[in-house]
Amino acid sequence: MIRSHPAEASLLACAAGTLPAPHAAVVAVHLAQCPQCRETLRLGEEIGGHLLESGPSAALSPRALDDVMARLDRGPPSPRPAPTLAGLATGRWRRIGPGIELMNLAPRDAGGTRLDLIRVAPGIALPRHGHGGAESTCVMQGAFADETGEYRAGDFAEGDAPLIHAPRALSGEACICIVATTGRLRPHGLLARIVAPLAGL
Repeated sequence: MIRSHPAEASLLACAAGTLPAPHAAVVAVHLAQCPQCRETLRLGEEIGGHLLESGPSAALSPRALDDVMARLDRGPPSPRPAPTLAGLATGRWRRIGPGIELMNLAPRDAGGTRLDLIRVAPGIALPRHGHGGAESTCVMQGAFADETGEYRAGDFAEGDAPLIHAPRALSGEACICIVATTGRLRPHGLLARIVAPLAGL
């Protein structure tokens, strides 16, 4: 049962298309498993549509009709498959510490945000660290706990620059999360200072 969800502001930003793509990808993993948040997103999109309809009209580009007709000729877009671990984990795991592996899904973009899968063996904790900006995490397998609570499959965790934590994988299977981070890792302690540069974090 999912107990932790994205903040309403994150879902509204996702509906408006203003959430950075790596963070939106993490939200999409949660949405695939959470009817409650899918409904919140739907309402946000509906409200946004009403606001657009009631706003002032804007001039269309001379090619607007041609562009729409060309899109109609191409037919409907193929439905996107639900983001699953098997579908996402197609790269190579890279060991960045004892019991900790990372798979980069998208390199750091112009806004300083990257997307990764991280796999942590049961009982292993990540080095204590903070972040230079926002962090979005969705658990895809296993579970972890940190200073903010306990998170299991489907749960969504959000952090920002003031958060300092040392997530620890709980007993059972390895914990695998999809994580979007904006800004560089701020290591606390010698191990974190060694690991962060090696991992490009």
